[in-house]
Amino acid sequence: MTGAPVTVGVASEARGRAAVGWAAAEARELGTRLVLVHALDVPHGCALGELAAVIAPGLRTMAERDIEQLVHTAHAVVPDITVDGDVVEGPVVPVLRARARGTSLLVLGGGGLGPVADLMLGDVARALCGRVPVPVVVVPDRVDARVRERAGGHAPVVVGDDGSPAVRTALRLAAARARTRGAPLVVVRAGDRDARPFAPPDLGPDAPRTRVVVASGRADLVLAEQAETAEIAVVGIGEHGWWHHRAGIRTRLVARTTCPVLIAPPDAAPRPATTAAGGPGRRR
Repeated sequence: MTGAPVTVGVASEARGRAAVGWAAAEARELGTRLVLVHALDVPHGCALGELAAVIAPGLRTMAERDIEQLVHTAHAVVPDITVDGDVVEGPVVPVLRARARGTSLLVLGGGGLGPVADLMLGDVARALCGRVPVPVVVVPDRVDARVRERAGGHAPVVVGDDGSPAVRTALRLAAARARTRGAPLVVVRAGDRDARPFAPPDLGPDAPRTRVVVASGRADLVLAEQAETAEIAVVGIGEHGWWHHRAGIRTRLVARTTCPVLIAPPDAAPRPATTAAGGPGRRR
């Protein structure tokens, strides 16, 4: 396999299964390998003293066991895929920012373990989206395991359009994905101010079949409703984009969808995985 890998940031085996399964299938479609990264944030400080040195090996052993189990999860989905697993000591956000360089997608898993865990996932996603040069995909635990097979593999790609320049990358990425999969593209504009007729985006002569949905009401509810039968939902980022840190649309959308949510970086261009060196890891 060649090309930049698909990288998954995992916090535990229980919270990573859905994300790893989805990412393994994505890596197969891109013709590349899968990299699993567990950021091990070992507590340090004078208050802990020798305790940190005592518990660190146990935490690493648990993390390595989680990685081993998730490698099996990936192979259950794609038996012949190459999987690299690595446990890296450090806070999760800096570790994943560093690993995002040279990858094609950064995938996050989690949710469904209660409000505290979901808030932690939201904090990590907000800290990464727009600050890494690749799309970030959030895969909630409740994601349908057969989401790719919806509508015979041609389920719609849903993309949010808030009318801002920041959403252009999301539109391009969504259109490219729909075109590659032979699926329709659903462009959604929602909200009281934006619920008015608008021209469909110009996606070029080879644009996929496109349907535009304009609705009033909360954007996360409208997007989630349109994404009920979708393969993926795509949103943008920016000062007024769907994933701006001051808005709550994105985390509410992730909480409601049964498909992955892809957050496009501000200046990404749709492309297949390109050749790049992957991060260090243990080949499985």
